Amino acid sequence: MESYWDRITRSRVSRRRLLAGGAALSLAGAGLAVVGCGGDGGGDESGGTQTGSSGGAAGEPQTGGTYGAHYTTSDTLNILTNASEYAAFGGQYVYDHLITTRTNENAPFVLEAAEGLEQPDEVTIRFKLRQGMKFHPFPPVNGREVTAEDVVKTQEFVTPQANIENNFQKNFLDKATAPDKYTVVYKLKEPRAYLFDSRILGHPGPQAIIPHETFDKLASDRQIGSGPFMLDQWVISTRYHYVRNPEYHGRGKKGLPYRDATDVFVLTDAAALEAAFRSEQIHFWTNPTAGQYDELAQSLGSMAKKIEYLSLSPFTWNMNMTKAPFTDQRFRQAMYRATNRQQFIDLVWRGKAVKPTGILSVAMKPYQLDAKDTDALFKYDPAEAKQLLSAMNWDSNKEIELFFISPNSTTEQAAEVFRQQAAAVGIKFRIVSFGLAEALPRTQRNEYEMFIGGHPGYDTPSVPMRHNHSNPIHQFAVSGLKDPEMDALIEKAEKTTNFEENVKIVKQAQLELIKRYTSYYNIVTAYARQFLNSKIENFEIEPSNTAMHRADMWFKKA
Repeated sequence: MESYWDRITRSRVSRRRLLAGGAALSLAGAGLAVVGCGGDGGGDESGGTQTGSSGGAAGEPQTGGTYGAHYTTSDTLNILTNASEYAAFGGQYVYDHLITTRTNENAPFVLEAAEGLEQPDEVTIRFKLRQGMKFHPFPPVNGREVTAEDVVKTQEFVTPQANIENNFQKNFLDKATAPDKYTVVYKLKEPRAYLFDSRILGHPGPQAIIPHETFDKLASDRQIGSGPFMLDQWVISTRYHYVRNPEYHGRGKKGLPYRDATDVFVLTDAAALEAAFRSEQIHFWTNPTAGQYDELAQSLGSMAKKIEYLSLSPFTWNMNMTKAPFTDQRFRQAMYRATNRQQFIDLVWRGKAVKPTGILSVAMKPYQLDAKDTDALFKYDPAEAKQLLSAMNWDSNKEIELFFISPNSTTEQAAEVFRQQAAAVGIKFRIVSFGLAEALPRTQRNEYEMFIGGHPGYDTPSVPMRHNHSNPIHQFAVSGLKDPEMDALIEKAEKTTNFEENVKIVKQAQLELIKRYTSYYNIVTAYARQFLNSKIENFEIEPSNTAMHRADMWFKKA
């Protein structure tokens, strides 16, 4: 029987990737096994399989240009405590990683700072570093060589820190060692099924390679890493300018990255994003609303490549399970009956979303439950919702705070739809919003009642299932049912490395959680619909939430 990660050892670990080069790219309907796959062709060290408008190579890379991107708010430069930093700023450009993960069964990760990886047994991972890598030439690091000891010291530093997603370091890692200058060995406490996913070994935050000289000032001082770009100028939560690192991976001036610079902007509304894309201030627009997309696709014409695929991101409402009335199963069941998922699909996503049968994204195909087993549990029935609320003597004047992470016009629309659905059964919502930099600390401090919104793209069941555990060990710390039986089942799946057995256990856990009306309600799986400037070549699309260095993208010149 095949182990969860046997497919890694039986396949080449190369840069086989999905690259946007044509006028349109569609992954719609793809399952987890093929989302992110660049086809059946081979890959190479620096480029991998390319998809161009003619179906062949996109041409010889050209150097120069400044790529523009956008993201939400960010409060500090600390890649370890700030999710924005590791997801879209320093984690993509400044800091290198041993590997980055991919949702591709033929190459589920890509070697970055590591030039080799071995797993001699289920609890040992041995990385061999590229030689000649240097940190950026700023004090106090001053361009010194990157060694295995830097990886070890980062893992040791991360372990005891607070407000860090250090699940791997605290719970899985027994010890990290450097037997020689270019070898790193991770010894695990026990086998883990999801070891190589984007939230464990592929996590862009605590798996970043950070020089120990900067540990004490990560929040405020210039970030120094060994990644493809160097932080040059910045205004917190406004604009970040990164310039080319000529010594990336020790290759000197002839190596990657191809472009000269990268700008990341914090833009607050859809109008500003559209203007920035049209003016080519930004080149990748990740979240136009469903209502905008089709109209914009026509008006943008040949300026933009359209990208569509079934997302790995759950879109949920979550309850705080430390507070009433959420601890009462009758209330949770009433909210299931009040939730009209088809209305979300029609009004918010204009038909570009589907109903999940369980807790995980529909794109995670092997883990989908049979609809006949869950349709009755997810049924829309306002009359039953009212009966359940009446049985618990619900006070219809009570107001519940429903928050979403802004700016995101799609989520704001969804929050309003949900408010109206709840009002129809006698539940009042007060909608509030916070930027990501404020929202995540609030969830960690238990300062919320209900949440609605999208999550990162998860490439394994690890994080979504943990949201239903008494100890989620992730950002939403209080959405679990506090049910020992469910906790044990989730933990059993995490330790089951045989893939077929893992799937069976995860399916069982999903069904049992839904029967208990878990507070983590998966509303829809939406289609990701994005625009990429047509001048961009060799641009990797990865549905899971991971640090995408994209050092080998380049601008096609007229």
